[in-house]
Amino acid sequence: MFRCKLSKPVAAKAFIATMLLSALAGLAGSHIAPQVPLHTVLLYCAIGAATVFIALVITTIAVLTVMQFILRKGGTDTQWLWFSADPPGLVELRQRTTQDAAPTAHEH
Repeated sequence: MFRCKLSKPVAAKAFIATMLLSALAGLAGSHIAPQVPLHTVLLYCAIGAATVFIALVITTIAVLTVMQFILRKGGTDTQWLWFSADPPGLVELRQRTTQDAAPTAHEH
């Protein structure tokens, strides 16, 4: 099962910051559409912000899960894909791993 290492205070702060930014956007949006009541604009902004926040959390979990899968299956660290060569020592480490994993003939 997936265990989240993110602390609850950090998640709460991120959620509160998202809601406050959406309230600020709603306040600015209420000046664009003055006929719409402020509470309606703020409600729409809160719903939109919650939707965006949930989408970002799901996307982050999915991307991190894929990156961990790549690393577990022997892939190169995904951050190194920005560079033109493998990290120092990776080629030797792979060679040693394949030599260690090669089947050996057992004498009977």
